[in-house]
Amino acid sequence: MYRLLAILLLISGLDAHAQAPMTVSLTNAPGTIVPGGHVTLFFEVKSSSSLPDSLREDIELPNQWRLLSQRRPVRSAADQAVRYFYVLATPAECAPGEYQVAFRVRAGAQQVAAKAQVTIRQIRSLGLFLVEKPEYIREGDTLRLTYLIRNTGNHTEHFFLKTEQGKVENAADSLTLEPGAGTNVTVAQVIPATGNNAWQASSNLTLVMTGDAEPVYSVTSIPVFSSKSTKIDRYFRFPVEVGGAHLSYRYGGKHVSAYQYQATGRGFVDQKDRHYIDFTLRGPNQFVFPAVGTYDQYSLNYSYRKRLHISAGDYVLQLNNLMEFGRFGRGLRIEQQLSKVAYTAFYQRARFFMNQRDAFGGKFLIKIKETSDVGLHYASKNVVFQNRRFWSHMAGLAGHIHSKELNVETELSAGQAVGKTDYGAFLRLQVTKKWLSLTSNVIYAGKHFYGFYNNSRLFNNNIGFNITRKITIGIGNNFSDVNPSLDANLYSVSPKDRSYTAYASYQPDQRNRFFLFYATVERKDRQTPAEFHYSENFSNFSYNLTSKKFTVFYQGRYGYSKNHLAVDNNGLNESISNLVQPAVRLFPWAWLGGYFEHQHTSKFSSSGVVENLFFYGGNARINVKRNLYANVLYRNNYAPDELYMRRSFVDASVVLDLQRHMFSLSGGRSHIPNLTSTDQNTLFFNLRYTLRLNVPLGKKKNIGTVRGRLTGAGYRKQGNLIQLGSHKFMTDSTGLFSFEGVAPDRYYLSITQPGADNEGVVPAIKMPMLLDVRPDSLQTIEIPLTRTGNVTGRIEFSKGKQNGVASALAEKPVVLIKLTGDGGSHLTELNGKGEFSFREMQPGKWAISVFIPGGEDRFVVEDSQRELMLETDKTLDLLFTIRPNEKRIHFSGKSFEVSVKK
Repeated sequence: MYRLLAILLLISGLDAHAQAPMTVSLTNAPGTIVPGGHVTLFFEVKSSSSLPDSLREDIELPNQWRLLSQRRPVRSAADQAVRYFYVLATPAECAPGEYQVAFRVRAGAQQVAAKAQVTIRQIRSLGLFLVEKPEYIREGDTLRLTYLIRNTGNHTEHFFLKTEQGKVENAADSLTLEPGAGTNVTVAQVIPATGNNAWQASSNLTLVMTGDAEPVYSVTSIPVFSSKSTKIDRYFRFPVEVGGAHLSYRYGGKHVSAYQYQATGRGFVDQKDRHYIDFTLRGPNQFVFPAVGTYDQYSLNYSYRKRLHISAGDYVLQLNNLMEFGRFGRGLRIEQQLSKVAYTAFYQRARFFMNQRDAFGGKFLIKIKETSDVGLHYASKNVVFQNRRFWSHMAGLAGHIHSKELNVETELSAGQAVGKTDYGAFLRLQVTKKWLSLTSNVIYAGKHFYGFYNNSRLFNNNIGFNITRKITIGIGNNFSDVNPSLDANLYSVSPKDRSYTAYASYQPDQRNRFFLFYATVERKDRQTPAEFHYSENFSNFSYNLTSKKFTVFYQGRYGYSKNHLAVDNNGLNESISNLVQPAVRLFPWAWLGGYFEHQHTSKFSSSGVVENLFFYGGNARINVKRNLYANVLYRNNYAPDELYMRRSFVDASVVLDLQRHMFSLSGGRSHIPNLTSTDQNTLFFNLRYTLRLNVPLGKKKNIGTVRGRLTGAGYRKQGNLIQLGSHKFMTDSTGLFSFEGVAPDRYYLSITQPGADNEGVVPAIKMPMLLDVRPDSLQTIEIPLTRTGNVTGRIEFSKGKQNGVASALAEKPVVLIKLTGDGGSHLTELNGKGEFSFREMQPGKWAISVFIPGGEDRFVVEDSQRELMLETDKTLDLLFTIRPNEKRIHFSGKSFEVSVKK
């Protein structure tokens, strides 16, 4: 009995010893891991007594994570601890965030567990690759470049497409791509005609990413050929336009009809491009007031090497902002730019400003740097003011600083007239930074300062803050009480204006823009009798939509206004305004638009009564075959505070441009605010004819000659169209071509149209060829012809040799293949069978490369870059192998003790 009890107690003690509690812990910190990377985890199981041999462990991984390697458990010498080692692979498209790896160990009925927190880093990366581009493009044609956009990060990207030239076809302004996804977009732009013989058009695409990520940008240049075919002209010519016009108009109850001749010309008069002439002859003057473009004008401008400029006859003088900002008159002006200094001297008699007679003066500038200068200015004017005639003498100092972020223009002037001295000041400040924009304009002119401004004040300031790429807020003010000396042909007066605004702008994309501001305004008409004088405070909301076939602008205002001209002033009255301007593209060559506005206000009523005002109109723009243009505008009326400048109620024009002959017809009804007649509405009709001439000045000197031949046995030489700039030549039966008397310049030469039976035949040299034609030179060109070759291939995906890596290629990566050589650069993707091809390539040396965008660290392309020798009528068949990038871990048998200093 006692013996049996002892045995039971012994068994109980052994069982208690076997079930001693276990603990498990993670002994290393995995840190932050990039998607597609590897993470190493060490777990340790401990017990106060010896651990049993029958431990069973398992590890639970997040979805799509893979076990690459694990080491057999290592027991301590005392058998009281066991260490476990794991290497895990994260998927390439693993989303950023926190992930848990669970590790569990069982011993009999006892189970312990530990969790490892693994952080996957956010990777924002968009790849932009040029897939397809032409070798060259003609003027007037549409250039299309295809780009591949691929999200090579692990974050869903929402981005905007932006191009500075042309537009993005068949794609929205903004796109969203999941990790690993890709799409093709095409950028299209119409190549304009420049008249140059050789130039390059640039096509670009920018991916504007949200947040703080940097934009992704790509730009490509394509050679451009002239679209017109011109014969080689052996004469040096000067372009001239001559013609005549008939004008009929009515104003003030009178009808006037008259005729004019016109001759204009501009261009170099020597073959070394040193002497430049620009002249205008238009007359005679048969009109009571200077209608737009109908007054007589006799102007001659001469330039020598863009350094010396002389204007004689009628010209517009702009000396500076304070003394003479813009005056049309007759006289003489000389300007010369030297290395560090420049000067201007002038004499002028005003033509359309009755309060001024003769004027003379000049300025002297010293260039401190390329971005700054200072100058001394002087002007004297014979002024007529309040029925008095006297001379006003002015002198001033001016400075200018211009840089990428800062632009400062300032002037200080003193004037002396009729025994009194007064002053003027001008300041223009512009600061542009990434997050800030600041503009400030200040004008001051005293009562006895008789320059371009007299007794004037202007304080205009605006400051804006770019909160994000889409949101801007700011404040501004405007105090305008200026008296500019405007010419009579400018048809404008300057009302007094005082306003304070606070605004916010939101532009979510290129198509939509929202604008909100609050303002307090006071405006007063300077004309006698005044048409308006009111003060107003209101809120304004506007929205602008711009798309390919439809645009619309809406503006709504709500506030209160006070009419200061009302006899019985009733104080503030409610003021509401709604305006909408839609426009639709009916055809590729026709736009139709409208204008609709309603105002509910008392600010224009002489009795101060709230009234409803309706304004409406429409416009049309037509452009047929690039040589027939038509524009039509109609408005029923304008608000009184809009009629301080010339306004058109009806305006129609038609232009037929037949290159050498141009016909134009225009007419309409306009409001002229500063005419002395009580009837300020004019009705006019204008018919004009222009003949374009190229007057020969002599035979061209120092011209060059380009001759050449197509070579190569077995190819048809006749009927190949060779183009040199805008000149074309069809080869004869022997393949000869010749361009005699070519003006010195840089040209592109190429075969733009192969002859018959030459399909699959290409030049054996790089085309288009860039030629520099020098004076009195003869260049001989040989263009060998050859048949093309092909490159085909396939990609083989191999499995890794390490345990756990075999499944790493369950989802095949995106593979791009690039072929580069003298024949250009070409990029392609694999088809569904893992194959690729490049057809009809020029024989010769090529380089081919295979790469995986965003996956260079996870995969290895064996022999990824190769040199090829492509032969005529042969096809190279290539094989590339892609395998996982296997990382090996070597274990050391040494033990290391780590101690921490306290």
